Amino acid sequence: MSFYKTNVKEILTLQLISQILGKIKLNYAPQEPQWAHVVLDITTRGFSTGTLKCNDLYFEIETNLANHVITIKTTDHENNIQLTDGKSVRDYYYEIITVTQNLGLDIVINTKPQEMEIKTPFDVDTEHHHYNRQVASDILKWFQFATDVEQKFIAPIRMRKVYPGLFWGTFDVSCILIYKEHEPFPDDSKVIERAAFDEHMVEFGFWLGDNNDFDYPTFFVLPYPFVSGQELEVTEDFPAGSYFSEQMAEYLIEIESDISEVEPETIIQFFNASLVKSAEYLNWQDTDYYYRELKMDKNYRNNNH
Repeated sequence: MSFYKTNVKEILTLQLISQILGKIKLNYAPQEPQWAHVVLDITTRGFSTGTLKCNDLYFEIETNLANHVITIKTTDHENNIQLTDGKSVRDYYYEIITVTQNLGLDIVINTKPQEMEIKTPFDVDTEHHHYNRQVASDILKWFQFATDVEQKFIAPIRMRKVYPGLFWGTFDVSCILIYKEHEPFPDDSKVIERAAFDEHMVEFGFWLGDNNDFDYPTFFVLPYPFVSGQELEVTEDFPAGSYFSEQMAEYLIEIESDISEVEPETIIQFFNASLVKSAEYLNWQDTDYYYRELKMDKNYRNNNH
């Protein structure tokens, strides 16, 4: 059985926890295009809101999957909430709210999950209460790998960017390259989509799989405006296993091997080839500029993968 299907209960519980943190960031971070301000940072130990401000207090909340705690920090205080099997999303929600209130933070969020089939508000959700330390460690490794390979891919490209992070609505680790052309989403009643998709862009991302078509962790590339009525080409520049899904309007490559066997350069090759074909489809102009060499000596990371 696949990683996702084997661990779906633990994954969903962690996604709901990430949604609590994400909705806090949604309310307390300065707003940016493409919802870039709500993305959670992938850290050395988990995922975090980064530094936020409320009531003139700076704070940060991190779900620490290495030490199995949710850490709430201000300049003067640090409080831990234990991540344990059997503790429900409702429990986590009320512990986070209680701790933040005790620290002088008046945190208010919409408690309804977003972009999920689950509709039970956090403050009454007792169904999702699953936590496994090994699964959490495996998820962290995948998220860190995805963040690192995405960062290495987009770092030298001379375009406006949304840097890699956890999009908690869909629980994928993604980054975005944005082209200078306004393209409003066709349905302005869609609150999420009308802000996410209003410029030419290509999204590069990763998710752990799902209960439907994807048994394995998967990398994807999604151009916007969305591809419609055609299948983009997969050339010899793509790594083996790459394909374009006309139904999903994106390039995909599933990873059936263990994370220790995945070559970062294979994923970067997939991203590069997908970007070339996506830019051709979107009719982007003067793209040579984006790849103009950086006038700096290579650092340790560039010389040592």
